[in-house]
Amino acid sequence: IGMNVIKLQEQSQAIGEIIATVTDISEQSNLLAVNASIEAAKAGELGKGFAVVAHEIHNLAEQSKQATGNIRTILTDIQRGVSSTVVSTERGTSSVADAARLTADAKEAIEVLTRSIAESSHEAIEIASSIHEQATGMDQISEAMENIRDAAQKNLEITRKAEKTAEDLHTLGVRLKKITEQYHV
Repeated sequence: IGMNVIKLQEQSQAIGEIIATVTDISEQSNLLAVNASIEAAKAGELGKGFAVVAHEIHNLAEQSKQATGNIRTILTDIQRGVSSTVVSTERGTSSVADAARLTADAKEAIEVLTRSIAESSHEAIEIASSIHEQATGMDQISEAMENIRDAAQKNLEITRKAEKTAEDLHTLGVRLKKITEQYHV
C-alpha cells in the first residue's frame, strides 16, 4: 500500500504540472482570441465573421480556465486524500480507493479540457488563415486602386495635351484665316 500511495502522490504531482501547462494554453488561447478580435476589428466589415469566431475562442478559453480551476480543486482534494492516506495506511483505512477515484475524475476532466483546447487551437488556426487571406485580398485591392489612380492620371495628362493641341489648332486657324483674308482683299 505504501508504494501505491507514493506512486499516487507522484502522479498527483504530475497532474499538477499538466494543470499548469493547460492553464498556460488557456491563457494563450485567450490572448489569441483577443488578437483575433483586434485583427477582425481592423478588417472592418469583412472581419465580422472572424469576430464571432474570436468570441467563441474566448468562450472556450474561459471554459478551459474554469475546467482547470475545477481540476486544480480536484487535485487539491487528491493531494489531501493522499496525505490522509499516508497517515491512515498504518491504521488500515481505505482512503487510497477514494484518492484513486478522484484521480480518475481528474483524468476525465483533463481529457475533456484537452479536447476543448484542441478545438480552440483548431479554430484559432482557421481564424489566422482567414485573416491572412483577407490581408492578401486587401493588398490586391490596394494595388488595383493604385493602378486605377495611375491610369486616371495618364488620362488627365492626355486630355490636357489634347486640349492644348486644340487651342494651338484654333490659334493657328485664326492666323490662317487672317492670312487668307489678306489675300482676298
